[in-house]
Amino acid sequence: MDNIVFITFKQEQPLEAVLGRFREHPVTDEYSVLQAVILRKLSGKIVSEREFRFAGDEDDTHHLTNDLIDSIVSVMSGPVGSLIGGYTGPLLDAELNANRIVEESGMLGAIAAKLNENEWALLALVREYNEISLSSRLNALGASAAVRKDAALVAYEVMNAREIGSEWQERFKEPDNGTADDALKESLRSELQERANRGSFEQEQSVRDRLRGDFDYLHGKAAMRSNTGASPSSD
Repeated sequence: MDNIVFITFKQEQPLEAVLGRFREHPVTDEYSVLQAVILRKLSGKIVSEREFRFAGDEDDTHHLTNDLIDSIVSVMSGPVGSLIGGYTGPLLDAELNANRIVEESGMLGAIAAKLNENEWALLALVREYNEISLSSRLNALGASAAVRKDAALVAYEVMNAREIGSEWQERFKEPDNGTADDALKESLRSELQERANRGSFEQEQSVRDRLRGDFDYLHGKAAMRSNTGASPSSD
């Protein structure tokens, strides 16, 4: 399945270990990774620090992956992103807790709730052939938690968040986390959840079709590198 995978880290060294793994092996029997971005929360705001494209074409901007990852970052670093957080569920095991948030509040809610101040996270667009195997490998490299959601559904979340953001800007003049009360924040989260539950088969299928083309492109690039001996394609 093509997933958005959100991976959290307490320290920077394990993050670099995972990035090193992805750079060396972007295509394996467990996964294919198209793009990733390092996220941090600084003074309460989510920011992007570095971006990585594993097809090896840093200047190519025609792929869906660029739009999807960048759109997530844009939403989470803006006014709507500052209002999405606030999950108050029980403090369970880190990964179990994050999975519960994804189920109840979506991937945007998980990013807002689980990225702690001054910690690191990696947000990646990954085709996973074995989710358990990849999670085990990430944990072995030092990740705190790894959760995922169907990339097409996350794209639908982002679309809804952008629409709601535009609507709320007209109604409330861009309320931010410092001025919005709890009722307003809960109203936003409820509205996001309601729209997500409606679904949109046509929109989701369009994303899946475009992702298929992007991953085919990545696999072709990896095969070319493998044939020239530039980079191994599997572990």
